[in-house]
Amino acid sequence: MSESLSNKQLIKYSLLILLLGITIGSVSLTYPFGRDQGIYAYAGKLLLEGKIQYRYVFDLKPPGVHYTFALAEMIFGDSMFSVRIFDIFWQSLTALVIFLITFHFSKSKSAGIFSSFLYIFLYYRLDYWHTLQADGFLNLPFAYCVLLLITSSADETEPKMIIAGIFFALTVLFKYTVLVFLGFLLLWLFIGINRNLKVRFKNYMFFLIGFVFSLMLIMGIYYLTDSLHQFIDVQFVQIPLYAGIGFDTESFSFIVRNIIHMLFSSVYSPLILSCFILFFIFIRGKKFTADRVLLFIWIISAIINLVVQWKFFHYHFLVIIPPIVVGTSITCSYLFELYHEKYPKILNISFITILIFYLIFASKPYISNYQKLFEYAGGRKSLKQLYIETGVTSDSAFMISNTFKAVDYVTQNTKNSDKIFIWGFDPVVYYLSGRECASKFIYNFPLYWKGNNNTFRKEFLEELNSNNPELILVSQKDPLFYISGYNEDSKQMLLRFPEFKKFMDEKYNLKTQIDNFFYYELKRDL
Repeated sequence: MSESLSNKQLIKYSLLILLLGITIGSVSLTYPFGRDQGIYAYAGKLLLEGKIQYRYVFDLKPPGVHYTFALAEMIFGDSMFSVRIFDIFWQSLTALVIFLITFHFSKSKSAGIFSSFLYIFLYYRLDYWHTLQADGFLNLPFAYCVLLLITSSADETEPKMIIAGIFFALTVLFKYTVLVFLGFLLLWLFIGINRNLKVRFKNYMFFLIGFVFSLMLIMGIYYLTDSLHQFIDVQFVQIPLYAGIGFDTESFSFIVRNIIHMLFSSVYSPLILSCFILFFIFIRGKKFTADRVLLFIWIISAIINLVVQWKFFHYHFLVIIPPIVVGTSITCSYLFELYHEKYPKILNISFITILIFYLIFASKPYISNYQKLFEYAGGRKSLKQLYIETGVTSDSAFMISNTFKAVDYVTQNTKNSDKIFIWGFDPVVYYLSGRECASKFIYNFPLYWKGNNNTFRKEFLEELNSNNPELILVSQKDPLFYISGYNEDSKQMLLRFPEFKKFMDEKYNLKTQIDNFFYYELKRDL
């Protein structure tokens, strides 16, 4: 059993993992954008134009995902299809890091490939709405941070710890709730296992240097672009307010029910159980080392990160996939090493049987999605046709077909230089139509949610009075109870913002209604 990988082996396994990523991830190529992806794509597009987010685009997400979309658009092009291609490469690279972490613990290439396969398989079983999310993108810097930490030795602590701190800072820029890892990690660095006090202190200091320096650099960028005030307001005022509104809509029984489901009846339950088994194996055999403790810190903090968000959306589970597939692969490798010589047939049959049943249980989404991919590859259906078939939420509150109709109407009735505004939550229209939003508020719920938004309303009305958008689209049948705290759609919510309704009545005429959108045109005598 080899203790390390040669460069030739690393290249070979990297290509194998990339092939896995392309083969499995290709099902996502026929996925459209949902609302969230529309936000990120539009913000990324403006970033490439030199317009930094929060000043030009209000969004309740940390900046990491916007920059990731900007990177995707810069490398592969400005389309839904191109960003999906970028995601396949990003997730394949994440799977490679997961392979290296698993190999570090198990010294088994098979276990490493197994963990990479599980990661890609579980990621791409999610649909168009739950992929291309911050929770999935953060897995790459998070996993690489863990890889640096577990492979650092006493004589190379400084550079690896600094770089690990930098990559954890990048992780935090995708999702602030991952900061729970920092608390466990600093405890781990301070207490230490198999390292003296001097080494532990150096670990602590150099990791913090990399972490703090990176965050200060980001703050400096926003300061130099005269956007620091907006950045701080969103991150430290609006995001906590948004989280509080969301929490008010959830009950204790809802949270407990979802935790129980995650632990005992979800697709992730067997993997979490495997991690518990591994933990007790190490406890019983007194085999805990510094890197093994860190593995369980990663697992525990990822699960806490999921739980403290309360909502339990499918994409919130993405962050737990890397550590639990690593833990599962190490468990399988350890059991094989321990019992394979004594019970080879029983172990092989049991593993294959469990794996087959698990894949059948978890593979349902792939059946229809591969069929759509083959229809596109065979020329029987266009991407737009497949986008329309796929892009529907279960409650039909969002349908990409309505979005495409809105895009068609906007492009046919406005010029490229015209600005528009959508009173609703469909930023994909801005992205696909190439029309600039007349306000930094590219979705409307911060203007009416339960909370003090008088400053936002004033700023919003000033923007619209200054820009006079050529068209205003008002959406209906889009209630956002879990986000705004109101179970009313955008059209109904106009009544909660009388100043904006007055602005529309004075300056706009209702032109037409197409499906869920009402189209208001700027009066020509103004």
